[in-house]
Amino acid sequence: MAMGLFYYGLRDTNATYAISFLNLIPMVTFVFSIITGIEKLGLNTKAGKMKILGATFSVAGALIACLYEGKALHIGHQGLHHSVALKTSMAHWVQGTFMLVGCCLSYSMWFLVQAKLMKIFPSKYWAIMLECIIASMQSAVIGLCLNRQKAAWSLGWNLQLITIFYSGALATAATFCLISWVIAIRGPVYAPMFNPLSLIFVSILEALILGAEIKLGMLLGTILIIVGLYSFLWGKRKEMKSLLQAKNDAGSVVVPTTADESAVV
Repeated sequence: MAMGLFYYGLRDTNATYAISFLNLIPMVTFVFSIITGIEKLGLNTKAGKMKILGATFSVAGALIACLYEGKALHIGHQGLHHSVALKTSMAHWVQGTFMLVGCCLSYSMWFLVQAKLMKIFPSKYWAIMLECIIASMQSAVIGLCLNRQKAAWSLGWNLQLITIFYSGALATAATFCLISWVIAIRGPVYAPMFNPLSLIFVSILEALILGAEIKLGMLLGTILIIVGLYSFLWGKRKEMKSLLQAKNDAGSVVVPTTADESAVV
């Protein structure tokens, strides 16, 4: 569902705009994980403050890159950019925005469900296979409801087939396996915190391949995204160390000796 909404939103907007919505997923996931009790806010600890600061910086950087333009910088061919801009300017941006918002919420809920699922069903690869099968059936039903034309379901040896194969094999199956592995170790918020890096990579590739402009707002947003990501990862690492230390301290047993002394084992 989340990927389908993203593709519909991408169709009605453009690559950079769609990727910028994915950068809201870390903050939404962070808020949902706190509400559900999976993550601790930890305002009284330095690690908790750094996590909140990092998530805020990442989202702020994504919003600046999306909303603020500033001076334009060109990398690569400028001629191709005009044709791309002409196509995206006539798209249904409002409809695409709603699709991207739904994608953001769906992905956030998926991260939380995965964190719960890994605790009761530790077989990650079986879980991913079952999820992909169910998602395929769900997508087929929704696709039939939206478009039953034969041309929409026909496949040929072209770029569309390569895109479908890439999306299924790498963007879905392989990516979900890696994300589930990370969630099982670090929690539901750790993986989506890397989403803002997609905005940086897409903007650079879009400028190099399609000749799109790189705006000053994108550069400022990139700096905030990198600082926010580093801050969050530092806070998460500090939190994991504190939890490990607390477990070690709780596992220590005090054994009294005959001389009224105590030894910690």
